Amino acid sequence: MIILYVLLIAYILAVNFYSFLLVKGFRDKERLAEVERQAQPLVSASQEPAPVKNERYLGKLLTAGALGGAITVYVSMFLLKYKRSDLLLMVIMPLLGVLNVYIFVLLFRSGFGFFLIR
Repeated sequence: MIILYVLLIAYILAVNFYSFLLVKGFRDKERLAEVERQAQPLVSASQEPAPVKNERYLGKLLTAGALGGAITVYVSMFLLKYKRSDLLLMVIMPLLGVLNVYIFVLLFRSGFGFFLIR
């Protein structure tokens, strides 16, 4: 029984750590692209510009939030000053965070009774 509690705690920590790294990685990619875009006029005209790859960050952040890292995504977006103008993330992440907390409390209080075969 204790192993289930340990596994749930390890899962929560892993998902939250991954969520923070995901937001930090997206922020770093965005800053690097901004620096490259600003440096583009300094590059000689003979070189053709590299194609811009559009990163699909929204689905990855929503998936990480649905798996249990919504509060971490929401807080790290404010701490790292990343995509705070995206209305969908600002509305969905707190709602997913409340749902995550409710499910985790439900799992801890139930004692994982739904796993036991009687």
